[in-house]
Amino acid sequence: MKKPTILDVAEKANVTPSTVSRVMNASSLVKPCTRQRVLEAAKSLCYIPNKTARVFKSGKSHILGLVISTQHISELVLNAGFQARFKALTVKAHNEGYNMLIITSTDAEPNSYFEVIKNQVADGFIILSPSINESLTSLLEEAGIPYVFNMKYSNNPEDSYYISSDDVEGGYMAAKYLLDLNHTDIRFILGIVKGTIMPFNEDRVLGFKKALDEYGIAFKPEMIVTIPGQMEESYNLIHQLFQTQKPTALMISNETTTVAALNYFYDYGYRIPQDVSVIGFGPSEFFRHHRPNLTNVSYDITWSSDKLVDLLLQRIEGRPVVLERPKKPELIIRGSTSRYIHPTVLAVKEH
Repeated sequence: MKKPTILDVAEKANVTPSTVSRVMNASSLVKPCTRQRVLEAAKSLCYIPNKTARVFKSGKSHILGLVISTQHISELVLNAGFQARFKALTVKAHNEGYNMLIITSTDAEPNSYFEVIKNQVADGFIILSPSINESLTSLLEEAGIPYVFNMKYSNNPEDSYYISSDDVEGGYMAAKYLLDLNHTDIRFILGIVKGTIMPFNEDRVLGFKKALDEYGIAFKPEMIVTIPGQMEESYNLIHQLFQTQKPTALMISNETTTVAALNYFYDYGYRIPQDVSVIGFGPSEFFRHHRPNLTNVSYDITWSSDKLVDLLLQRIEGRPVVLERPKKPELIIRGSTSRYIHPTVLAVKEH
C-alpha cells in the first residue's frame, strides 16, 4: 500500500500543501479550525510526517546548490538574464566563502526538484524557474532543507523566500512611457510556462493595466500576447501576430523573445522605432549591445542576487530572516522607442 504523502493530506483537508507543512511543524500561522481539519485528515490517512529533518554534516560543505531543470539549461546558456544572475550569485557566494554548484533536475515539476535536492550535500539551494513552487515548498519545509527561489513563483503570501523587484511598477513605467509617446495600440508579450502566466508577469500586467486606466484607455484581452520563451516558437508567434495585427508598440517580458522579435523585424523589413517601438525587460547591459539599443525596464540583478544569497545564508545559519521589500526598477531609454505619429498626420505634413 502506498504511503500517504503531504499532498494526499492537503487534498483530503482541502488546503494547500504548505498549510499541511505548517500544521505538522506547529506553526502559529494556521487557524485553529484549519489545524483541526488537517490533523483529522492526517489521522484518517494514517499519515506520519517526516520528523527526520534533513541532517547536515556537523560542519558545512560551504556549497550552495543552484538548481535548474534540464529544460531550462538552454536559458542558462542563452538567456542574458540567467547569465547575469549566475555571475552575480557566484561572485556573492565566493565573497561569503561558498562555492556554487549547478544541479539539474529532469524537469521543472516539484517532485523532480525535490528528488535531486534531497540527495545533495549543499548547505542550501537557490532554485531557478520551477513551474510552480507550492508543493515543492511544502516538501522542502517538511524535510528541513534551506532554500530560496530566484523570483516570485507563487501568489501564496506564505511563500516568502524570494527576492523580487517591483514588477507592478515595472509594467506600469513601461506602459506609461509608451502612452506618453502617444502609443495606444500596445501589445504586452509574456512568456508562459505550460500555458500559465507566472505570478511575476501577472504583477507586470497589473502595472500595465494601471497605466492604461490613468490614461482612460480601456484594457482589451488582445493586448496580452502569451508566447513560450524559446527562440523559434517566439519568432513564429511574432510572425503570426504581425500577419494579422499591426501594433505600434511592444512590451516584451523576456530576453529570448525580445531577440526573436528583433530578428523577425530585421527579416521582414520593419524599422525600429519608426514602424514599431519596443521595450524589453531585463539586464540593461544586454539590451545596450543590440541594434538599435533597446529601451528597457532594468532590474538590479546584482542587488537581488546579493540579497538572495544573504536570505539563504540566514536560513542555513538559523538566523532571523529579514525579508527585503521589492526594489523599484529603472526605465532605461534608448533608441528603440519614439513618438507615434498617426499616418494621416504624416500625410498632411508631407503636403
